[in-house]
Amino acid sequence: MTEADSIFKTNGTDQVYCAIKDEINSRCQESKIFVEELWEKAHKYLDSDILKKLPVQFHQRFWEIYLAASLLEAGLDLQRSRGRDGPDICIKADDGSTVWVEAVTASPGKGNDAVQEAEIGTVISVPDNQIKLRLLNAFAEKSKKYKHYREKNWVSSEEPYIIAINAAQVPSASLELEIPRIVRSLLPFGFQVLHLSRETLEVTETSYEYQGEVIKASGTEIETTSFLNREYSGISAVIYSCVDAFNYPTKISKALLLFHNPLATTPLPLGFIKKGYEYWVDKHLKSKNWNQE
Repeated sequence: MTEADSIFKTNGTDQVYCAIKDEINSRCQESKIFVEELWEKAHKYLDSDILKKLPVQFHQRFWEIYLAASLLEAGLDLQRSRGRDGPDICIKADDGSTVWVEAVTASPGKGNDAVQEAEIGTVISVPDNQIKLRLLNAFAEKSKKYKHYREKNWVSSEEPYIIAINAAQVPSASLELEIPRIVRSLLPFGFQVLHLSRETLEVTETSYEYQGEVIKASGTEIETTSFLNREYSGISAVIYSCVDAFNYPTKISKALLLFHNPLATTPLPLGFIKKGYEYWVDKHLKSKNWNQE
């Protein structure tokens, strides 16, 4: 038995893992084939410890596998990661530099700030601020991890570092506005404002509210300005997606969004992935949809 075909061989406690392993319906059967194919493509670039964690942390480990396979599909040169002693994924860039990627999955949260599932048949507003809090929590968690890697000299200050956030487990996170929520979590964009002509009532221009923080139920203010704060200049960019083992595009790299940190000390070149969506700041927020190429 090879490393690539043993991914669903052990019993687990994660409900999704068990459902897929046991192929309880046709969707689970399809998902099992899909995840096994991803693992076959990407396993040699990932920590083999993933196989031990997959049965108890399925979605978290699935995201690492999906991410590596997507980057390979995009034509990037992946190297074997350092496993437990460093970030999840290692990329060798065209200029010879090493780019590190640390994967994290956002959770629905707990308590008063948790993002609740919408009840079937009811109409509610998307809890935008609560979802932002979950994304910011994931970003903060891996920002601390970056500092740890730097202290251990596992990552150099001259090496780009990407935080890859998956929000599939956060209810309603896939429901987006014109500016994606991950961008609005790291830059102070609030809701869109329409400007109307008094004479014709036609829209003459649009702008965005300034939202520099999200307020938790406790009253604590969480800033939405990380990409304007030099404290986070070691973070080169964020990759973002809401894919899971049942919902993904045929070309898996199309589901990635790359958002460049305008204050990064080790920035990535524009077009680093050339798949999915890309956002950056050049005086103004700009974007490119690589899926239309």
